[in-house]
Amino acid sequence: MLTNEQVRQYHDEGYTLVTGLFEQEEIERFRQAFDELEEIVSPVERGKPRLQVEKDLDRGRARLRMIEPLIDLSPTFKELTEDSRIVSMAEDIFCEGAYLFEDKLNYKPARVGSGFPLHQDRSYWMKYSRNLLSFFIHIDDAPLETGPMKLIPGTQKQDILKTVGEGHYITNEATERDQMLTFESKAGDVLIFHCLTAHESDPNQSDQDRRAIVLSYNPKSDGNQYRYNEELLGTYH
Repeated sequence: MLTNEQVRQYHDEGYTLVTGLFEQEEIERFRQAFDELEEIVSPVERGKPRLQVEKDLDRGRARLRMIEPLIDLSPTFKELTEDSRIVSMAEDIFCEGAYLFEDKLNYKPARVGSGFPLHQDRSYWMKYSRNLLSFFIHIDDAPLETGPMKLIPGTQKQDILKTVGEGHYITNEATERDQMLTFESKAGDVLIFHCLTAHESDPNQSDQDRRAIVLSYNPKSDGNQYRYNEELLGTYH
């Protein structure tokens, strides 16, 4: 459950940070589930359903960038999407019930984990609810060299910002980059942000992974908008 101040911060600044939400025992269980999912989808190869693969090899080995969706493959992560600590925070912000919209794992592997230029999730989700929010659940510590999450507060009030060409990446002139916040978070911390909040991350230049679970929700009044189709959900079973 969020405090009144955290709810106010979310609506005013487009984000709020909840520290230490998950205990070490839970984090270890999530890490094990990461490894189990990697086994399910192996071998890691470009073009396979659900997967994004890092463009650079790590010591000759292909590394996962992302898996989505995942809850039909992992009881651990399905349970997490229904965890009352997560769902109640979405409901605190929406002032109503919440539907799961998207579920994915970010692997951000050591040495080859790629960055993600400044963008707004809303630019990818234009046909869905304007009120979507995401929970970025840290599974590893995220010191600066691992490429932690960064965001610009208040950008959720500006609608879609100007992008480079027809793409999704925001131009340097479109917002005040000097207002950027960097979240060198700890495992178990959860960053909640609006789908219009501009955010980015740098490459992982460290020797440690910087894994995260990303769960997105929309208000129930906008209907069940879970975005994955049956064909994709039928893979790896």
